Amino acid sequence: AALLRLAGGLVGVVEEELLQPRPLAHEVLLFPSDEARQKLCSWIGSATTTLECCVFVISDARVAAELKEAAARGVAVRLITDDKTALDGGSQVFGMASAGVETLVDPDYELKSGAAPVPRHMHHKYAIVDGRVLLCGSYNWSYSASARNNENCVVTEDVYLVAKYSAEFERLWREFKAAAPLSQQQAAIRIQQIERGNRERRRFAAMARSHRAANVFDVARSAMDIASPGNRKRGRG
Repeated sequence: AALLRLAGGLVGVVEEELLQPRPLAHEVLLFPSDEARQKLCSWIGSATTTLECCVFVISDARVAAELKEAAARGVAVRLITDDKTALDGGSQVFGMASAGVETLVDPDYELKSGAAPVPRHMHHKYAIVDGRVLLCGSYNWSYSASARNNENCVVTEDVYLVAKYSAEFERLWREFKAAAPLSQQQAAIRIQQIERGNRERRRFAAMARSHRAANVFDVARSAMDIASPGNRKRGRG
């Protein structure tokens, strides 16, 4: 009986390991540390499809470069940040927005029915890579956080945590996007101006391509007309 119980226990352990495997990504990044900063950049740079970032401060040019490179290679990058810190000296937010990173900031105030406006900040610090890897902790994406501060960032593929943080990102994205057109914040206005500028540049680029194509067609048609038998005969006359 004792052997049977032992065997049953072993079978239970094996089944638990096989049916509920541990997450593949599972580590803790502790700062200050350039190695931890490099690992964070590597996780951001590993994105192939989507990258959702919800971070209070982004002033580290090295981290911002990873986001811009991800957007340039076709990754759908979305950024939510704080309207006040976006205006800080050294902020990388507007540079990323100009580079094609879709960006939203929080409204200045939370408006509740029947209550006075409540000042608030978008104070989260997390990112989701390809919808499966979560990076979260106390770590702001700033040089001082990586070089001087005691900070932490957990990296995990825990399905429950990824789903919770993803749902919060989508909730904030809907809320802040709805508020952005009505906002008078400098950050929101400037980001909207950048986005409008990007749209105009894309529109004019498309028009230029169409115009060049039309010119090529006209030149080709003229060349064909000149080379036609009737024109050659007229030329000999």
